[in-house]
Amino acid sequence: MFKTACSNKYMSLFRKLTTKRKMKKSSKCAYTQSHVGSRALLKKQYFSLVTFTKKSLVLLLMLLFTELANASFYKNLWPKWEVNNPLSHKVINHQLWQTFLNRRVITNEENINLVDYNHMTQIDLNLLKDYLKSMSEINIDNYNRNEQLAYWLNVYNALTVQIVANYYPITTIQEINISPGLFSVGPWGANLITIKDTPLTLDDINNRIIRAIWNDPRTHYALNNATIGAPNLSRKAYQGNKLEEQLNQAATTYINSLRGVHVVEGKLITSKIYEWYEEDFGGTKQDVVFHLLIFATEPLQSQLKHINSIDGYIYNWHINSPTADL
Repeated sequence: MFKTACSNKYMSLFRKLTTKRKMKKSSKCAYTQSHVGSRALLKKQYFSLVTFTKKSLVLLLMLLFTELANASFYKNLWPKWEVNNPLSHKVINHQLWQTFLNRRVITNEENINLVDYNHMTQIDLNLLKDYLKSMSEINIDNYNRNEQLAYWLNVYNALTVQIVANYYPITTIQEINISPGLFSVGPWGANLITIKDTPLTLDDINNRIIRAIWNDPRTHYALNNATIGAPNLSRKAYQGNKLEEQLNQAATTYINSLRGVHVVEGKLITSKIYEWYEEDFGGTKQDVVFHLLIFATEPLQSQLKHINSIDGYIYNWHINSPTADL
């Protein structure tokens, strides 16, 4: 009886202990599973956050880069350079620049003007240096608008040739990374000349002076950025008294070249110049087409009459030298 009672008591105690152990084990397992689950969830959330942060950072950098890259296309008037003398008949002498052009600019079979950087000598470099020095010493305020525009076009082109010559051999002008700023590309944002005690960049000359003051889309055909895809570097220095004729000729030459405009199976393909500076050509693709029609010759003129938009853009960034891969 005692044995049975003890046995029953022992078994009862054993069952209680076993039950408690099971409960503890179950509770521990539940805690462990819950803890592991929480850790997994936190880990998943962490990596999701990291991934999101990385994607956001990349997107932000891409947007920032795009914004900075496009900054060189923004037109922003610099009032200081609006001063002019409409009654002036003074003429600026561009002979040094013309001498350089005569020596080192050649035209290939595709009617592209190329700069013979390979054979430049100290004489050529001195011509560029002396010409730009003489231009920097001119008080440009004393001249009429045509003389001023010819001056800025020639200075821009001469500066571009000089900077490329200083870094040659290169494949593209974009390799000359001397502009300030983390995402800057090329030389367009670097101070290259001082005029009227004011340091100027190529972007200043193009976007804050030429484009902003004259608002003439034809000036895009007179500026050359040392690339195959750009309008030709004129073999004649721009002159105030010949400017109208020279700008029209530059526009006609570029628009009727394959680098500028061509139609393939009814699709209009143009230079990226018309995308970068669309606002200067009217603000819409249809406005650009209308502009092209003004200077187009046959067969392009007939092809454009049935087109109202642009289907694609092209641009060749190779340096405009005889050794470039066209």
